[in-house]
Amino acid sequence: MDLHQQRKQDLKEHIDEDYMLLKELEDDLRLTQETQPKRKLKKHIEEVKGRIKEYKNELDSLSNSQQEQDLLVNAMANITFRELDMVTDGILSMPVEFDESYTVVPVVIKMSKNELTGSAQSRLTSGVIQARMVGKFVENMVNVIPDFPEKLKAGFAREYHNLRATGLKGNALLDALHEFSCNRSLDYELRAAGLAVLYYLFEKCEVFER
Repeated sequence: MDLHQQRKQDLKEHIDEDYMLLKELEDDLRLTQETQPKRKLKKHIEEVKGRIKEYKNELDSLSNSQQEQDLLVNAMANITFRELDMVTDGILSMPVEFDESYTVVPVVIKMSKNELTGSAQSRLTSGVIQARMVGKFVENMVNVIPDFPEKLKAGFAREYHNLRATGLKGNALLDALHEFSCNRSLDYELRAAGLAVLYYLFEKCEVFER
């Protein structure tokens, strides 16, 4: 793991730890009646929230950096059916309802409509490198799992709607879906595979607004 990946891993661990601490502090606050201890707890809670925000901002910056983009593009050329199988396996295991609606919209128009800008556009577009491979992979998987395309689409659609319900949109929504597509892996070939699948579905208008 290089320094770039290590820092991202450290930030994710710090965020998880602070969220646990935040929950403990908020639980203590609910149980505390005295004014002075409550004031101290509220101050501590605000400090932890501020720290989480700083960690997230740095993590977002690292995720959207040019280095991240270059690493993903390089890894994209190396992915095979193996990586695609790994990143789609978990998605297909989730119970979902199918949506038969299907409409094709030009990718550039769809990016604009979904408020994808700058580095997010570039990152998603890099998935076109292996979009054809993803298509072949999906076709091959139909021989093993007849409803594979529908399950894959439905898995992403459900996660998309769950994320939208939390208020995410635009670049932040793409980031979250990318993490979902690769199961938050730090392996660049798996991240590239997840991005390729995400682009494939984006192009087919299976995820994001049409």
